[in-house]
Amino acid sequence: MNQPVDPAQLRKRMLLFYFAAGVNLLMAFWVWSVGAGQAAAGTLTLIMVVFLAFAGLNYYMARRISKFLRQLIRTTPGDSTARPPANEVNE
Repeated sequence: MNQPVDPAQLRKRMLLFYFAAGVNLLMAFWVWSVGAGQAAAGTLTLIMVVFLAFAGLNYYMARRISKFLRQLIRTTPGDSTARPPANEVNE
């Protein structure tokens, strides 16, 4: 069941992962700034590490999708928007 890959759908997914990484970073900062007087230091550290880990994972996934999307656009046959790789010369 290999379905064709839609570049527009991949771009939306990539942007969603970047957005999720930003939200996780904001949540980690919020926990750090607001939670200092309300919870133990070990608990805050654990919660911040979880948010930062998910932010890193989301950023990693977005970069992987971005790399795959660039490769897909570069190798799509018959597409007028596809550009040759930078190290090749067209004559």
